[in-house]
Amino acid sequence: MTHDEIRSLLDAYLDDELDLATGLAVGAHLQECQQCSAWLAERRSMLGQVRAAAIPFPVPAELSARIRAQLGASRRRQDRHVQWFGALAAGLLAVIGGFLLGHSWPQAPDLRAQLIGASVRALLSTHPIDVLSSDHHTVKPWLSSQLPFSPPVPELADQGDTLLGARVDYLGSTRVAALVYQHGHHQINVYVWPLGAIDIDPHLNTQADGYHLMAAPAGAFTAVMVSDLSSAELAAFRDRWKATAGDGAGAGADAH
Repeated sequence: MTHDEIRSLLDAYLDDELDLATGLAVGAHLQECQQCSAWLAERRSMLGQVRAAAIPFPVPAELSARIRAQLGASRRRQDRHVQWFGALAAGLLAVIGGFLLGHSWPQAPDLRAQLIGASVRALLSTHPIDVLSSDHHTVKPWLSSQLPFSPPVPELADQGDTLLGARVDYLGSTRVAALVYQHGHHQINVYVWPLGAIDIDPHLNTQADGYHLMAAPAGAFTAVMVSDLSSAELAAFRDRWKATAGDGAGAGADAH
């Protein structure tokens, strides 16, 4: 698809309304196009601010008093049939209102689905890694210049896990570090963000769509590993990563 075609799909992509194939195509384009990525990041930030604001609309006291007075008079006049009909009508309005409200504000995809989707998009992309290096002295400063925090970047080559590099990715409207490791014929994506930036079960250990996901709290950060490795192999990698991230080797748990 062309740039203009992708641009016309960004709103639907943001609302998670595209089919899988089209969504993956748009995601791959976003890895390459800074203009579209910047537009999407700005729109996500704006939506996050709107939802966080939760602006209330209180009923004026005078109107509230009039409504209560009218309801009181109405109740005194109603017989059982009218009361039953009013309750039924109110119930239907509540159901219809809930249905419309639920369809007016698209729900954010499950975090596990976002993590797997980000990993799949990276595999399909022609540019899955922004900074190609196995040296944390190169990768860590680059991530620090792109993010409002400085994530741990353990080197594990001596334990059979080669650091390939890293990229910046998005989970919802939050920018996170994505470290990429190679273990045998398998890649492991390690998503890292400061504690509290994204809510997740610290004991997450699950499987979905052929991928294993495991959380790994590491000092001032949360990390989630995503890979098609077996559960036992990924758990072993998680333990190696946590041990190295926690001993200061490439960790640098300073957020800024």
